[in-house]
Amino acid sequence: MKNTILFAFAALLCVMPAQAQNGTAGAFTRMGFGARGQGMGNAMTTVNSGTISTYYNPALSAFQEGHVLHGSYGFLALDRRFNQVSYTQMIRIYNKEANIYADEPGVQSISGVSISWINAGDANIQGYDSDGFKTDILSVFENQFAVNFGTRFSDRLAAGFNAKFYYSGLYDGVTSSGFGLDIGLLYTLSPSLRIGFVAQELLTKYKWDTSQLYGAENGNSTEDPFARIYRLGVGYSLPNENGIAAVDVEAVGDVYLARVGVEVPIAKNIWLRGGVERIDFSDAGIDPRPTFGFSVSQPIAQMQPVIHYAFILEPVAPSPTHVLSFALQF
Repeated sequence: MKNTILFAFAALLCVMPAQAQNGTAGAFTRMGFGARGQGMGNAMTTVNSGTISTYYNPALSAFQEGHVLHGSYGFLALDRRFNQVSYTQMIRIYNKEANIYADEPGVQSISGVSISWINAGDANIQGYDSDGFKTDILSVFENQFAVNFGTRFSDRLAAGFNAKFYYSGLYDGVTSSGFGLDIGLLYTLSPSLRIGFVAQELLTKYKWDTSQLYGAENGNSTEDPFARIYRLGVGYSLPNENGIAAVDVEAVGDVYLARVGVEVPIAKNIWLRGGVERIDFSDAGIDPRPTFGFSVSQPIAQMQPVIHYAFILEPVAPSPTHVLSFALQF
């Protein structure tokens, strides 16, 4: 039994690629959110237009026009599962005497809210006993549920936070939960240039207790902290809406990484993008991860559905990852 649960624990650690995770819990939360972001190398800290995800910067919800429902499904090697859902909307409060935003007189405040769910795992793991004989089919799972609020204090400065709850399962009767917090800032230097800062996974950790499985004498309790992530991003919008270029630099524990991404329109309602993430500056032996993608949209009445696709080369997986997302703005 003990070997079986150790095997399940190893499977949980391998649900997401092992590289660039700094040996800490919560690897699935560092994969990215949606096909748009992943197709652009996850360099999305300052991208405040189009399909926005507060996963990258909590301040971004204050820039999402209208209401956006977003769902994503990942096709990963080794039977891994990686799915995401989110809903984001902007909230304007009006006051005829307000003069806070130059382009929107009469608006007292511009804020945004978002809720999201990330699910990862593997439901088809063959268990073995200490003699090498097959036992039950095992499953592991991890979930992140997040609530977001962001606001624009002025035309230049926006800030926000994500409050997150985690629930994960390793084996029958062996589960863990925890809370986390992200904070983010976005500052607009000019109409085309932005900088952002994000601190992620503040306070987050798992606490595992196996006393229910092995008994009070043989079980134990362990804590598994998440890596704290600090990220600085710069984004530039090309003239005449001809595209976006972005660069992020982040510290994950004592590992320093960079991300770069570009998105350009090639026709009306069609965009191409590409990027590279996990560019290692700390000599940690992490291979870069090239990404590519596209989006297609066709407005229908007052709605704008968008299909996003990402192709991701995995250095340590036997085959590439494909991510398909659907976003509906209304």
